[in-house]
Amino acid sequence: MKKSILVLLTAFVMTAQGASIDVSKSKVEWIGKKVTGEHKGEVSLKSGSLEMKEGKLVGGSVVMDMTTITTTDLTGEYATKLVTHLNSPDFFDVTNHKTATFTAKSVSEKGDKYTVKGDLTIKGKTQETTLDLSKNKAGFSGSLKFDRTKFDIKYGSGNFFKGLGDKMIYDDVELKLNLVTK
Repeated sequence: MKKSILVLLTAFVMTAQGASIDVSKSKVEWIGKKVTGEHKGEVSLKSGSLEMKEGKLVGGSVVMDMTTITTTDLTGEYATKLVTHLNSPDFFDVTNHKTATFTAKSVSEKGDKYTVKGDLTIKGKTQETTLDLSKNKAGFSGSLKFDRTKFDIKYGSGNFFKGLGDKMIYDDVELKLNLVTK
């Protein structure tokens, strides 16, 4: 009996393996667009792990540290103003919501490419979204798009405010992820 349990545990460990995400080497870039252009920046990962089975991605999750949000397309006073506004209740309300998460619910695979359906949680609100990933030497890279208004981020949205003209901000935000595994 003990030998059977040991064989089962060994088989489980060999087929269901986890991979930690190296948060110091991984990167999440955000891109938000408006009528007159776009802004880009980064947010650091707080933690993350991937579930692997027989060398294939089968699940995982990442936690983004929203207190680290930056802009990479502006400098000086304008960068400070944008980051301060992104941290405010108009956008991510970082004082009350320090993290955002993505947790996989299902994964489909085609070669080295994966479609990951999962729950994205921002400002305490959760919506299902799809993350497209590709396997590379260091881990995985990919992107997802989400509608910010589904997370109560309505500032400057033409769907909620009229007469914005060239001040309108598009609702879709793109996240580009480069996940380096340990």
